[in-house]
Amino acid sequence: VNFLKAPAVNISRPPESFKKLGLRLRVPALYMDASPDIEPVDVPDDIVTVLESQYPGGLLKNDLVNEAEAATSNFFSKFCYFLRGIAKDYFQLETELITINTHLNKISDKYPSESKLFLCGPKLSLVDCEVLPKLHQVRVALAGIKDYKIPTNLVYLWRYLYSAYSEPAFVKSCPPDSEILLHWLDTEHPGSEKYSQRQQQILAASSGKEAQYSFSIPVTAKQILIE
Repeated sequence: VNFLKAPAVNISRPPESFKKLGLRLRVPALYMDASPDIEPVDVPDDIVTVLESQYPGGLLKNDLVNEAEAATSNFFSKFCYFLRGIAKDYFQLETELITINTHLNKISDKYPSESKLFLCGPKLSLVDCEVLPKLHQVRVALAGIKDYKIPTNLVYLWRYLYSAYSEPAFVKSCPPDSEILLHWLDTEHPGSEKYSQRQQQILAASSGKEAQYSFSIPVTAKQILIE
């Protein structure tokens, strides 16, 4: 059995092993060293195609995917608008987060006895693999740059994040908070003196210290422990 590994890569400082793949500096990317005839790919649709060909029946599809995609289609663009200052406040973003919360509420009602909650049911699906990394970045980047926190009354959204933080695959492939903050400061505010100072503060605070991860959730849920 060939197992997939999902190391986090900072595209601002990619390791040599990533550079040698000859890809553009973007993630996610897929390289299968056990199958040298398969070229490395970094386009999401191509990644899905390769995985489907290598693991038929293994990709997590669901008949609720269309509803899930509709509920999550706009939140990331609203996040970018808010972070860049195009949107003057967080209301448009929060409206989209409420939409996701409402969808998750419906899913929770469909599976009342299940402890985990994802966009299409109690198990991870392909759409979760696309949404959860973005949602986690929204949480970390806005808290660190805009001092905005996802409202605690969005209980199903927090339960969704809790379910993600309980998945070893998500936890092990998640970049630390400092990498997320540095990425978005560099992406959205290049050359800004204010944010350059913030980058220096983050680098100084994280230098030589154990990486920090925002895997905490509101007190109403169980604490997540990383071994």
